[in-house]
Amino acid sequence: MVSLRSRRKRTPIALDIGASGIRAVQLIQSGDRYIVASAASCECQPNGFMDGDAVQRSAGHIEKCLRMVEFRGRQAVVALNPPAAEFHSLELPPTVLENHSSDTVRVVRHEVRRLANSPSDTVETGHWALPSTQVSAPNAIGVAAPHDILVGMLRTCSEAGLECVRIDTGPTALARFAATLTPTVAEAVCGVLDVGYGEVRLVLCVDGVPVLVRRAGPGGCAWTERIADSLQLSARAAEVHKREHGIALTGRVGRRAEEAAPGNEIASILLGALRSQLKELASEIKRSYEYVLSCYPGRDVRDLVLVGGGAAMGNLPEYLGGALGITVRRASDYMGRESCRLCHNSGNRQRLEALASAIGLAAGS
Repeated sequence: MVSLRSRRKRTPIALDIGASGIRAVQLIQSGDRYIVASAASCECQPNGFMDGDAVQRSAGHIEKCLRMVEFRGRQAVVALNPPAAEFHSLELPPTVLENHSSDTVRVVRHEVRRLANSPSDTVETGHWALPSTQVSAPNAIGVAAPHDILVGMLRTCSEAGLECVRIDTGPTALARFAATLTPTVAEAVCGVLDVGYGEVRLVLCVDGVPVLVRRAGPGGCAWTERIADSLQLSARAAEVHKREHGIALTGRVGRRAEEAAPGNEIASILLGALRSQLKELASEIKRSYEYVLSCYPGRDVRDLVLVGGGAAMGNLPEYLGGALGITVRRASDYMGRESCRLCHNSGNRQRLEALASAIGLAAGS
């Protein structure tokens, strides 16, 4: 008898090694749906992948993270993100991309190395093709990463007792993560905003493919420092206020919220402290959308998904949605919807935004 049950498989362990910690995720895939089987976070400052001491310290952090919950198997996937990786828009002859030959690799390598900040003889390269368009625009994104960084990542996994079977990129992982939350809509521009510790990164996608990867502004650490400087607080106290109160809403919605939320004056003070950074962030996001829409005219603008630890700041989606005139939601807001293909323990949904990159990594395995 032929079983009609969906085949279930467990993915390799996905490691997102960021500026403020390590996130590890393992999924169970059943058809086109994913279940978060294991997830752990280790708050630390990884020491990099260049020299032996740094590799050992980072490997120790990974081992600590993996001991928090049960993970199965020893295969792992990791992601390249700035500053370890550079992303460059390329406009190549169409025939080069269509051939998928050694000539394609050679041409891409030449172009990416020419644009890279690192010495060309120390850089490894890769690329992905972009959706076609009727106007003159980039048709590929090239990736450059120092050879020593890649070797160090492999050594770090090995020192942690893991076998690295794939090195992916952060932008492609985030695009994959967003696709598990909401269906990819043809002829539409969708975005993921990663509000990280060191910086805010924007990834805009067309037909599910990242077409723009851009630093949109400083991250949560800089926001905390700005609050601390403005209010003459310690960094720890500023971080507590940021997490507990968020920023105030403005306009009609803000007035309704203020009536229902005692102590909202603190959120108003925090908004005042962060107003210039948030305005600059919204302006950079708007310019990025305008650029992508000029490359892909006639496309609709769909949701901007907020991920990263800083996405938890109160009223950030509402602020950005009002400034941009588009729908902005945290990743956890999609959970439980019929179209969502990701299942995550509801008791840990507040961690979903921080796990986004690792989930996207695992979903590509």
